[in-house]
Amino acid sequence: MPITRRRALTGLALLPVALCGLPVVRAGDPTLPKVDIVSFEPALTESLLGLGVAPRAVVNAGFYREFVASPQLPGDVIDLGPSIEPNLEYLQRLAPELIIGTSWQLEGTLLSRIAPLRTFDIYTANAQPYRNAGQVLLDLGALVERRAEAQALLEQTDRLLEQLRVRLAPVSHRPVYIARLNPDGRHLLLFGAKGMYQAVLERLGLRNAYQGRTNAWGGSPAVGIETLLEQPDASLLYYTNPREALAAQRRLDNSPIWRALPMIREGRALGLPRFYPSGGLLTAQRLALSITEQLLAMETKHA
Repeated sequence: MPITRRRALTGLALLPVALCGLPVVRAGDPTLPKVDIVSFEPALTESLLGLGVAPRAVVNAGFYREFVASPQLPGDVIDLGPSIEPNLEYLQRLAPELIIGTSWQLEGTLLSRIAPLRTFDIYTANAQPYRNAGQVLLDLGALVERRAEAQALLEQTDRLLEQLRVRLAPVSHRPVYIARLNPDGRHLLLFGAKGMYQAVLERLGLRNAYQGRTNAWGGSPAVGIETLLEQPDASLLYYTNPREALAAQRRLDNSPIWRALPMIREGRALGLPRFYPSGGLLTAQRLALSITEQLLAMETKHA
């Protein structure tokens, strides 16, 4: 039975983050305790691993390892196959105590015949993903008896972003575009309202240069690169799918519009690692660290 899965998710590489007093998760770590839970959502898997426990099985482990990457998923976590059509026969044989995922992944399915279901939603109509991610972390902490670890991680993340906000104060006057460059060299995916990118920018005291409409996870795909002319004084932080990077850069180098952009001419554009746009609190940490690093490097370059 196929489980409908959002297909427009963009994969993102992540920066390592040291978590104050929290366990470091490494691939294949035999000491990492397992909980008898199957996770259908990478952000929930990320959160469990950040609390120092691993799910027994996940849907599409390859997707997690490529697009979320950190905390690392132990090699002995069972992979139930692709998210659009997980191996339900294998899942039934596992008979887990609980299956977790988002509402749109689990509601209206027959998975409840296999195990109890519980949904956790970070990206909702209230468009407060940072706050929601913190609450999801606390709820998961209670579920797996890691309440103290969840509270510590939440407080540590708040402190980190406040510290980075202070560091970024000298450059906070300049708006910031965050984009994924498309391989056609003419379009990009801009991140704006509703998503974690927007939430992190706000926590860092920065203004998002893109004010257009976005989808549920904060992306606006297939926007023409000329849109960047709407905020000529902005900085641009961007990434490209590594498999498409050379083709995209070649086309952009030949684009008169791209070359004419003020942020390109004036060196106010720098690359970001890929980040999972629908991630949780640990994604927010790594995203905030990377944004800070790049913007301060840009400021130093122009000092």
